[in-house]
Amino acid sequence: MDILMNCNQANQIPLDTIIRVMGCAALAKHSGGQEQWYENPLRTERTPSFSVNHKKNLWQDLGTGQGGKVIDLVMQYSSTNVSGALQWLNENLNSTNLPQNKTIQLAGQYEEKKPRFEIAKIKQVLNPNLIAYGKERGIHSSIIDKHLKEAHYTDTETGKSFYGLGIQNQSGGYAIRNKYMKTAIAPNDFTYIEGTGMRGNVVNVFEGFFDYLSHLMITGQQEPENKTIILNSTAMAKRAADFLRDKITVDHVVLFLDNEKEGSKAAEAVERATDHFKASPYTIYAANDTYYGYEDLNACYKATGQQCQIEMRPIKYHDHDLDTGLQM
Repeated sequence: MDILMNCNQANQIPLDTIIRVMGCAALAKHSGGQEQWYENPLRTERTPSFSVNHKKNLWQDLGTGQGGKVIDLVMQYSSTNVSGALQWLNENLNSTNLPQNKTIQLAGQYEEKKPRFEIAKIKQVLNPNLIAYGKERGIHSSIIDKHLKEAHYTDTETGKSFYGLGIQNQSGGYAIRNKYMKTAIAPNDFTYIEGTGMRGNVVNVFEGFFDYLSHLMITGQQEPENKTIILNSTAMAKRAADFLRDKITVDHVVLFLDNEKEGSKAAEAVERATDHFKASPYTIYAANDTYYGYEDLNACYKATGQQCQIEMRPIKYHDHDLDTGLQM
């Protein structure tokens, strides 16, 4: 195509077409057939949370709270602005996909869609359902109370209210879990905890906050002795690795990432996350042998309790000298 389409034309292209061009497949329909799950073009996930309403031609990622029209999706997918999204569509779609609507909408007039979920209230964890859920995950209520919050949030499209256990990230958003769903309240980011400073040259990196809390339970700590990063999503790995390199000084990085099925998209995401940290100048350890046979550290701790002992293996040595070993 030689002529760049406008936003109005772009947003009329069926999302099914866009998502398939991005290399993702359609999955099962839901909500009485009104909506359909798709493989997520924005992030790797085990349980489908990327949904399309074909009638409205709108998408939503229930795991992050993001959503919108075609332009929103392409901007997220390509990490670009409106003009860049239009250029991506221009380069990746055939002319037969371009709607013949002549209505012009300037890029400068485009407004982003309001986030799907918004925080309504953050408070101390008092809800008995959330306390019980924490215990189901093997975490003592005193640890839950010290490290998590009771987060109440609203679906801006339906007006429905939800609540869960949440932890705030570096950008002010929240990672939230309850027994039935996992949600991220934008902006998405990793969580950094300074720790007590007793072992200031070590940073532990966890994929989710229940792994972090499990580590506290296993080691008998009320507060982490090490610096700590909770990714909240493997998509945050590069951002977290850059933060480690640019903002703090450590010698050792210990990765507590999930054990995923070999060859799966989730396994590929963990491998990419690991590579981001291996690109840093520090000694990098993998701790997933600790929970061999289990999906993650929390699953191992729930099954074995204090018998779950931390094991590490170096997968990359410090750039400046050979590592002398790290004891946990």
